Amino acid sequence: MTRPDWNRETGASLVSALLLVAVMASLAMALAGDLRFSMRRSANMDVRDQAYWYAMGAREFSQSVVESAMRDPAEALRPGASWLSDARVFPIEGGQLVGRIRDGNNCFNLNSLVVADGQGGRRGNPVQQRRLEYLMRALDIPAAEAARVAAQAVDWIDSDNRPVAGGGEDDLYQGYRPANALMVETAELLALEAVNPALYERLRPHVCVRPVAEPVALNINTLQDEDWPQLFALFEGELSRVAIDGILLARPADGFASAEAFWALEAVRPLDPDAVRRQMVGTDTRYFEIEIDVSHAGQVFGLTALLDASGGRVRRLSQTYGSLS
Repeated sequence: MTRPDWNRETGASLVSALLLVAVMASLAMALAGDLRFSMRRSANMDVRDQAYWYAMGAREFSQSVVESAMRDPAEALRPGASWLSDARVFPIEGGQLVGRIRDGNNCFNLNSLVVADGQGGRRGNPVQQRRLEYLMRALDIPAAEAARVAAQAVDWIDSDNRPVAGGGEDDLYQGYRPANALMVETAELLALEAVNPALYERLRPHVCVRPVAEPVALNINTLQDEDWPQLFALFEGELSRVAIDGILLARPADGFASAEAFWALEAVRPLDPDAVRRQMVGTDTRYFEIEIDVSHAGQVFGLTALLDASGGRVRRLSQTYGSLS
């Protein structure tokens, strides 16, 4: 072998070795990146799991509070009941837990926008559609916009494919169709063509979804100041904001002894409510809502549970999880 050939082979071997080292270094960097990602993902999962179990514990505690309170409904369902106070904040390691119990009767049940049609389906309920419009008007949503939202909500739930005035069925949407079934959660409103996120956030605290296609009677003793739009909607604007505030402020400390005491009020009596409207206000509560927000290690986990307290016992009907950020 001549010396030049030996030099060329030595150079080729060196280049091959350098290429091998470069490839191995690249692989090592990729593996290190994957390892760091896996470790970060595992840490995030640990944080999420911890937040989840904090929320589960808060839910169980809140449900026990409702069960204990409902052993004495007369004491529990009065204006100054302790569980009706503002959200409670509990410090936890690396963050905080915020919990609140709401009277789940004091909201507008979106599924009341329809009634049974006698043929196994559902048709729109024009009275409730009109009341939903009044609710939105109380929230300073323009009348024309409120009418479109209410009409589209009816068409989203009813069984037929004939749009009501101002509403819309399949032709209004692209890529999906109206559910033509009872709503499962209020977020379904965001599927309506007329509802944007800003409008939804304004409406969300005042509407709800209950597993019945009928209005849920308001509990006049547990209504809060911020719930005044419910009475405004029920009376379709015949009771002013000032009158409603006066009614809530003048409630006896132990609440009205019966719904009839409310209907006998000077501000209400002249409105001459019919029997159907009278059934829309009571002093009992069937539904309770639990809201839990857990902030832990920079992440937020939300949980909402719906309880049914009818029949002498408290049952959990549903549970939804909020965003984890």
